[in-house]
Amino acid sequence: MTALSMVPRFFREAAMSGRLNWQGIPAILVGVMLVGVCLGTLGCGGGGEFPVAPAEGKVLYRGTPLQFGSVMFQPEAGPPARGDIQPDGTFVLSTYGDGDGAIIGKHQVRITCYESQSPNAPPPDPNREPTLGKSLIPEKYARLHSSGLNAEVKETNEPFVFELQ
Repeated sequence: MTALSMVPRFFREAAMSGRLNWQGIPAILVGVMLVGVCLGTLGCGGGGEFPVAPAEGKVLYRGTPLQFGSVMFQPEAGPPARGDIQPDGTFVLSTYGDGDGAIIGKHQVRITCYESQSPNAPPPDPNREPTLGKSLIPEKYARLHSSGLNAEVKETNEPFVFELQ
C-alpha cells in the first residue's frame, strides 16, 4: 500500500487534474483536527469515570488510633481511592477529586504507616535517595495481597473501621 492509495479518491483525482485548490487545504486540515480534538475531549471526559460514593473511616492499631499514614482502596476495576490518616486515626478517600470517595463495589485495602509519613519526620536529605523508613505497623498491611483487609463501598456508607494488630 502506498501513501497515495491512503488518500481519499476525491483528493487524488482533484490533485492529479489540477482542480484542487492547495491554498484551502491547511484550513480544512486545521478544522478536521479541531473537530477531532473536541470529540476526543468529550469522549474521554467525565463519562468514562466509574461511579463513586463518599467513603471515610478510622484506622486503629492495637486499639489506639493510628496517628498518620495512608489508606488505599483498590477496586476490582478502575483507579484506586487514597486518603491520608489524620492524627485522630480518621481518613477521607479521594479517587477523582478531593474527598469524592471511592468507586462503588468491592475493594482490597492496604494501609501504610512509615517513619517518613510522620508529620514530625525530618525533611529528606537532598544528597541521598529518599526512603520510606521503617514501617510502624506490620508490613503485611502495606500489600494488597497480604493485608487481609477488604471493604465494599455502597452508595451510602457508614465509616469503615480497620483494627490492625
